[in-house]
Amino acid sequence: MSPNSRKARTSRGAYLPITYAVVAICVLAAVLVIMTLRDVDRGRAHVLDVLDRKAMSMLTFLRFDMRTELVSPIWSPDRLQFFAQEIANRENLTYMALVTEEGRIVVHSDPALVGTQLGEWETPMAPEQRPHIDRRRRMVEISEQGFVGVEEYVARIDATPANICNPAPQARGRRRLLPPVRCAPALVAERLAGLLGDPVEETSELSIYAVVALDPSELESVYLASRDRALVLAGALLAIGAAAIYFLFVSTSYRSTQTALANMESYTDNVIESMASGLVSVDPDSHVVRVNSRARALFGLGERSVRGEPIESVVRFEEGGARSEIESVLSGASRPVETEIGIETGDGRVPVEVSASPLRDEAGERSGAVLLFQDLREIEALKDEVERERHLAALGRLAAGVAHEVRNPLSSLKGFAQFLRSKFNPGSEEERYSNIMIEEVERLDRVVQELLDFAKPVTAELKESDINAIVEDALSLVTEDAAFRNVETVRDLSERLPAVMVDGDQLRQVLLNVLLNGIEAMRDGGRLTIRTSLRGDEQSQVAVEVADTGVGMSNEELEKLFEPFYTTKPEGTGLGLTIVSRLIDQNHGRLAVKSAPGEGTTFTISFPVVGTVPDDVGSEER
Repeated sequence: MSPNSRKARTSRGAYLPITYAVVAICVLAAVLVIMTLRDVDRGRAHVLDVLDRKAMSMLTFLRFDMRTELVSPIWSPDRLQFFAQEIANRENLTYMALVTEEGRIVVHSDPALVGTQLGEWETPMAPEQRPHIDRRRRMVEISEQGFVGVEEYVARIDATPANICNPAPQARGRRRLLPPVRCAPALVAERLAGLLGDPVEETSELSIYAVVALDPSELESVYLASRDRALVLAGALLAIGAAAIYFLFVSTSYRSTQTALANMESYTDNVIESMASGLVSVDPDSHVVRVNSRARALFGLGERSVRGEPIESVVRFEEGGARSEIESVLSGASRPVETEIGIETGDGRVPVEVSASPLRDEAGERSGAVLLFQDLREIEALKDEVERERHLAALGRLAAGVAHEVRNPLSSLKGFAQFLRSKFNPGSEEERYSNIMIEEVERLDRVVQELLDFAKPVTAELKESDINAIVEDALSLVTEDAAFRNVETVRDLSERLPAVMVDGDQLRQVLLNVLLNGIEAMRDGGRLTIRTSLRGDEQSQVAVEVADTGVGMSNEELEKLFEPFYTTKPEGTGLGLTIVSRLIDQNHGRLAVKSAPGEGTTFTISFPVVGTVPDDVGSEER
């Protein structure tokens, strides 16, 4: 998986989908609802527990008081009635009563209800099936209040006279609630008969029910207020949690969007800066927005900021029809333009291919234009090289034909001149003319031989060679000539240079030609320096540098230096450096020439080290 795809997947995973936020809010709401319902249930249970405890204590107290009064020496039914009224008023009970199994009231906190039926009384279950305390919710009518909801608690009291005087034994480990008392069952039966209004025997199984009714409204109001507070708090927590989750969602999405935009911007910048073509983008007013590094190098801008400057001050197009086409795109034309044009830079005119396209925003409105520049200098140099090679090939064919046609007559002329010289007296004027004729014929013969060498196809026999050894051989051939012309030769040869793949004889011929040119350029003497070294990226080139301190050359002379038959020497043929260029091409080398009038000339010949790939072989740099 590529780094870009991993980055894209990471950026997508950084986003928090809205579904996640909704699910999180729903989960939070469910948790708060459950917690609130549990709090509400606990509040309701607490209310019932308070009521149960209070009712239990009242019922126990009532049962104990009734038993105590039945066996008391100072018995009076009014005492039970007074007790019920007093306890109901003091404990804020709705009512307190004693009723028979049929529901008839025998004691009530409201004396007016004694003897009446207690509401919708249900026939009690059998004693063995009956719970200790029965609780039920019911609506009762209260004077001055109407019908109100109360919690009614009912407890059975065993009113059998014999059992009152002799309570049943308690199970082991349980505390006796009603202690045994001394009484007569007959007396208790008599008092019960007076209380109930019905005859009661000593052995009659009798049940009386203690009833306590509590008004839960006050506790329920507290409970409801607590419930409302819990609901409000839950709602507030839900709102805060939802807001926090939403804020987290928005914040995460914003950060993710910013990260994605930053990654996209960085990626776009890398793409633009890595382009082999120069790029310039402008706004609708033709002011520069963006310039990549290739365009900066092409226009010679350096590190100068040009953002906001007019395009005319950054790119200086030459006049012509191509310029008007480009300007039409900058002014809003919808059709892209691709054309060739020259631009003016600090290094002079540079031919470029320009591709201009308008830019549109999402609404289709013009937002500027983008211009791509392709440097055509190398392409034009290649075209010139191809044209020169074609021209040289044609010239070579012509030279070969002319040389063959001229060489035979030259041999005849030389023979006749030598014959005539033999007929003249030594030292005579005729002999001197004959010698001049012979010398000129020999000069023409040399020119013809160079023409044949120029026209002859060159094939290099490449093999691993020690370039220092070849340089020493070439220097040995020109040392005497240099000394005769008062030229000092200086060697600066690097040791242990790697081998190069060249034709030794051809390279020796190249060096001999360049060395002789340097010596001849120093008419009044000077210094001829020959230097070898490693150059290029990772030292992949072996270079031979030949520098003289002669008269030098102008830019016009450098432009014509390798043209056939161009020479600045009175006796030169103009083919020497042309042949040198061809030989260097055959040996996969590069030739560079630097010169200035009065500052001498430097020829640099470089070849790739064995095992490396030749780069721009055969090119000439001036």
